[in-house]
Amino acid sequence: MKPYRDTDYLQATARVRAKENGMVTGRDFAKMVDAKNAEEAFKVLSDAAICQGYSMGDYEAAFRNNLKETYELVASIAPDPEVVEIFRLKYDGHNLKTAVKGKKTGGAIENLLSPLGNVPAEELLRELAEGRFNRVPQAMGKAALEAAELLARTGDPQAVDILVDRAMLETMAKKAHDFGNPFLTSFVEAQVDIANIRTVIRLKRMGKDAMALKKILAEGGSISVRRLLELYPRGYDELLGYLSTTPYGKTLEPCYDAIRAERSLTLFEKLCDNHMVAMLDRARLIPFGIEPLVAYLYAKECETKAARIVLASKLAGVPSEQITERLRDVYA
Repeated sequence: MKPYRDTDYLQATARVRAKENGMVTGRDFAKMVDAKNAEEAFKVLSDAAICQGYSMGDYEAAFRNNLKETYELVASIAPDPEVVEIFRLKYDGHNLKTAVKGKKTGGAIENLLSPLGNVPAEELLRELAEGRFNRVPQAMGKAALEAAELLARTGDPQAVDILVDRAMLETMAKKAHDFGNPFLTSFVEAQVDIANIRTVIRLKRMGKDAMALKKILAEGGSISVRRLLELYPRGYDELLGYLSTTPYGKTLEPCYDAIRAERSLTLFEKLCDNHMVAMLDRARLIPFGIEPLVAYLYAKECETKAARIVLASKLAGVPSEQITERLRDVYA
């Protein structure tokens, strides 16, 4: 655990506060939802920093490059760049999963790899091929090797996602804990918890047994994995009753009836994301420190997700009311 002083983050906080002013706001997203078509919705984004200089057909490239610039900026101004590295781990995980599956299928994967990870794609591929990990976290590298062996035996690509995602979440939690900042620790713990809650509800809906669940749940959150495994075989009432006692109960309660009746999980998924945004809203009240930087990084991720939902829905002809139902809360 390293010494932390919030005053070290004065300049960095000022930079991200200024950047927040250029983000897509809730009002902007409302205009996009009400737009006549995808092109009109995209114009809202092209007027903002997220898609300036890009055409409608290149919006995915715009999103990717905007996030890349965001991570590079925060890494360059943060007194402790390790903070940014924690949030880039999910992209390292994505690249590991892509590489393992690509090797099995023999398909080209260059265009599928993300430039947002900590480890350059070519270096990650080399370490995975050699089975020796210096830049790639050991736990994630070993999980990828195990996933490759399992994929070769079973042909089940879902096993790759399970093993690598679990290792990625546990690595994030360990690094956040080692960093020693209470907000960073609680925020990453919440990400692990939300991932585990989603897994429990989805697998219960699918009728999977507790052994399948045990292979997926990640350690490192504030909710006991053992307790989730104990409650899993029981009815929804006991499981949801327990969730009500956790920090997530108040947020998720509006979707309990839909979960019990096994109706659509759209509201459930939305509320899970909204819980994380609510944590960021509280972080906004902190004048300077690590919190505004973490909040800005996650807010840019949320901005991208929301923009993608709206544009993809507009292109598919989804009614405005349904798009609004799918949208998460936004930070800006």
